[in-house]
Amino acid sequence: MTRDSNSESRFGIQTGRHRKEWRHNTSGRCPETVSYNVVRNADATGAPLASNRLRERPAQNLALGLLAMSLVWIGPLLACGSFQPRPTPTRELPVAAPAQETPVPDLPTPTLAPPTAPSPTQTAVPSPTPTVFVRNPLTIGEPARITVQGGLNVREQPTVRSPAVTLLAQGKRIIVLEGPVSSDGYIWWKVDDNQGTVGWVAGGQGIDDWISPNVGEVRPIDRSPIIGDRVIVTLNGELTVRALPGVGSTIVARARTNQTFTVVAGPQAADGYFWYQIRSDDGEVEGWAADGREGERWLSPLE
Repeated sequence: MTRDSNSESRFGIQTGRHRKEWRHNTSGRCPETVSYNVVRNADATGAPLASNRLRERPAQNLALGLLAMSLVWIGPLLACGSFQPRPTPTRELPVAAPAQETPVPDLPTPTLAPPTAPSPTQTAVPSPTPTVFVRNPLTIGEPARITVQGGLNVREQPTVRSPAVTLLAQGKRIIVLEGPVSSDGYIWWKVDDNQGTVGWVAGGQGIDDWISPNVGEVRPIDRSPIIGDRVIVTLNGELTVRALPGVGSTIVARARTNQTFTVVAGPQAADGYFWYQIRSDDGEVEGWAADGREGERWLSPLE
């Protein structure tokens, strides 16, 4: 027996090349293995073909088994549906009922009052000053005379608690500036003594008047003259008027008692006296005269 150079079984059976080919059977459900054996020098009886069929039977049985198992799995799937995953049912959450709105009562629309014009600013009216009753009233700006014995104190304010400035003697002529003011049981007047003193004096108490509006005749006052004063000759006799200050100067005239003059210059000291230049109202007499000696006043200013 000769061996084929291409293939030989271990038992000395000659075979040709072996080739497997996949093809579908008539049912189309499972693959089938078909072996084609090319047998060289096969006789017409077909003995090698029978041997090949015996070899193919186990393979066919395996294919049928696989087909049966496939039908077992595919059948339920075809009955129940495809392989696609079923959608998970969505769980519906309970929806809360909408809250009922509390009805709001319709409120009436407030009616706006029309704008009012601002009231005019009221000017504060000062309370009236209480009227002070005065038995013997004085006149503002007019002269008056001190009539109380012992004189009157002049104070800074219309009250007895205010400090005294000076004392006005009885008969002093004054000018009324303000008043009356009632305080501490007195009626007060603001006065000027014509000598630089201004202050408040009490005009009286009860039925007693300490100041009189009746000044009468002008009176001389006991003080030294100053320029501009009206002076009166108070010397008993005649007062010599000279051209210059001094007892040796030329005599110009002799002035009589109660004769009045106006002081135009002075004082100048000479020969133990203080001299003042005086002039008469008519202008006829003008010269220098001494005002006094040892407490005796020859020229006295008038009120």
